[in-house]
Amino acid sequence: MNTPTTSSTTNNNNNNVNLPTAYILYFLGGTFGLHHAYLNRPNQALAWYSTLGLFGIGLLRDLFKIPYYVSLCRDDQQRDVTARVRAANVEARDGIPPWSFGRMIMMIVFGSYFGFLVSCLVALPRKEDDGSDDTLWWTNIVYGLLRAFGCAVGIWLVGNMGEEIIYTTKVPKEGDTLLQPDDNLQKGEFMKLTQWCTGSFILLNSPALGGIIYAVRRRKYRSTMKPQQSSMKRVGKHIMKCIVFSALMTIAIYNYGSINFNGHSVYLSDAVKNAINSNFWKEFDWEKFRQQQQSSSGGGSDYLKKAFDISGERSARRTLGVARNATHAVVRSAYKKLALKYHPDKVGADATAKEIEETNRQFVKVQEAYDLLNGIEQDRKKKERGATTEEASNGGSRSDHHTSGAYRGDEM
Repeated sequence: MNTPTTSSTTNNNNNNVNLPTAYILYFLGGTFGLHHAYLNRPNQALAWYSTLGLFGIGLLRDLFKIPYYVSLCRDDQQRDVTARVRAANVEARDGIPPWSFGRMIMMIVFGSYFGFLVSCLVALPRKEDDGSDDTLWWTNIVYGLLRAFGCAVGIWLVGNMGEEIIYTTKVPKEGDTLLQPDDNLQKGEFMKLTQWCTGSFILLNSPALGGIIYAVRRRKYRSTMKPQQSSMKRVGKHIMKCIVFSALMTIAIYNYGSINFNGHSVYLSDAVKNAINSNFWKEFDWEKFRQQQQSSSGGGSDYLKKAFDISGERSARRTLGVARNATHAVVRSAYKKLALKYHPDKVGADATAKEIEETNRQFVKVQEAYDLLNGIEQDRKKKERGATTEEASNGGSRSDHHTSGAYRGDEM
C-alpha cells in the first residue's frame, strides 16, 4: 500500500509545473529555450537555443502559448478544459496529428541548417589546397553523407518537437490508450530517416525532401506531455545539450570561418595556426598598439592582426628571406632561387632518405609561402583597382592614399 503512494508523490513532484515559473524562465532565458526545457519540450528548447528563439518569431509566439503548454504538463485531475479538449481531439484522430505546413517549413529550415553545420565539422581539403578539382571527388561524397546526416538530425529535431513524435506503429500495451514510444524503435526510425535523406540527396541533391516525406508519414501524437523527471533534471539536460551544440558550432566556425585582412580572406583555422607560429610576444609593441587604439581608423584591431600574423604574410616572407616591404618582384625572384635550390631533382644520388625528406619539406614550405604571398598580392591589386575605379567615378576628389608602399606595408 505504501509503494503506490510513494510513486504517486514522486510523480506529483516531477509534474509540478506552474505558470509563474514558466514565465520567469521565459523572460530570463527564453532566447535559449529554458522555458521549453522546463515544460518538458526538450527538442523545442534545443531548437530555440540553436536559432535564438527561432529568430525571435517563436519567442513572440511563446508569450501567448505558455498557458497552453503548462496545462498539458499537469496531472489528469489538474488539467483544464483546454487540455481535455486536446486529449479528446487526439483520441478522435486515432493519435495522428493533422498535416502542418508550418512544421514542414521548419523541417526544411532546420534540415538545411543542421546539414550545413554537420558538414562543417570535418575540415575537408579545399580546392585551393590541392589545386585540382579532379583530386576532390571523394570530398564531395564525404560532404554529401555529412550533409544528409545533419539534415536528418534537423528534421528529427522538428519531427519530435512538442506534442508530435516520429516512431513505428506498435501494438499498445494493456491500459494504453495511445501508442507509447520505444527507445529501440526510435533509434531504428532515425536510421531510416537518415537513409531517406541520403537517398534523396543522391537522386535529387535535396536531402530534406526525402526526410520530410518520411517524417510526415510517421508522425504521431505523444501519449502524454506530463514530465517524468524533475524540473532541475530537465533544465540540466538542456544546458548540457546547449554546451555540446556550442562546441560543435565552434568547431564548424574554426574549420570554415574566415577573417578579412587587408582585403585578403583567411580561414580562421589558418589564422589561428599563423598566430601560434608568429613571434607575437617578441615583437609586440604596446606603445604602438595604444597609439593605434586611440586613432580613429581601425583602432588597435589592425595592429593585433599584424602582430598575430593572421594572414601568415610575415611568416611567408621570413621563409623566402625577403623584407617586409619587399616588392612582389623581389618575392618572386627569391622564390625562384629557393625553389631551384630545394627542387627534388637537385637532390644528389648519394643523399640519405632523411636528406631527401627534408629537401622535399623545404620545397613544399617555399611553394606554400609563395602561393600565399601571390594570393595576397592579387587581392591587393583587385582592391587597388576597385579604389581607383571608385575614385575616377567621383571625379578624382579623393586623395590618393593607395600607393604601393603604403598598401604593402606590414611594419609593426
